Amino acid sequence: MAIQMIFCLETNRRANTDYIYIKETIDYLYQTNNQIKISPIYMCTKTKYKSKDVLREIEKKVKAFTIGQSKVFYCIDTDGYEISTEHENALRDIRKFCDEKGFEFIWFCHDVEEVFLGRKVPDSQKVQEAGVFRKRNGIKEVSLKKLSEKTCRPCTSNIICVLDTYLDRK
Repeated sequence: MAIQMIFCLETNRRANTDYIYIKETIDYLYQTNNQIKISPIYMCTKTKYKSKDVLREIEKKVKAFTIGQSKVFYCIDTDGYEISTEHENALRDIRKFCDEKGFEFIWFCHDVEEVFLGRKVPDSQKVQEAGVFRKRNGIKEVSLKKLSEKTCRPCTSNIICVLDTYLDRK
């Protein structure tokens, strides 16, 4: 049966950085075909996770996909959750929201660049770094163990744990 995977991303459409890392992961690790549709939604910031615009776009994509099921994935940077109660609370609220809606929650500790590149990247260089990552096939150098964590630790993510539920490995 066909599946549409809707990824809600903190980035904007123009930068598209988070999507590059996620798509590279999917293309490298998983079997895909015309029965798997990947649909990004650009939230621009995690604070818009439950905004009417984001929820409306999710609903629109779900309704338009009539040949199978749709699954929603929120892809969220943890930022400084361990030192900031504001970040910790935001993360907890987003996770709770996902649980209530039946959405999947993918986290990147502390941000997607730290997970895939192993370092922080200034905002002004994120687009360039993501492009270099894709061009150089950087996904081959990323430790799959770092992408398969169940507990949040610096430079790790649960992305593989979540995607393994829906996709078959190559």
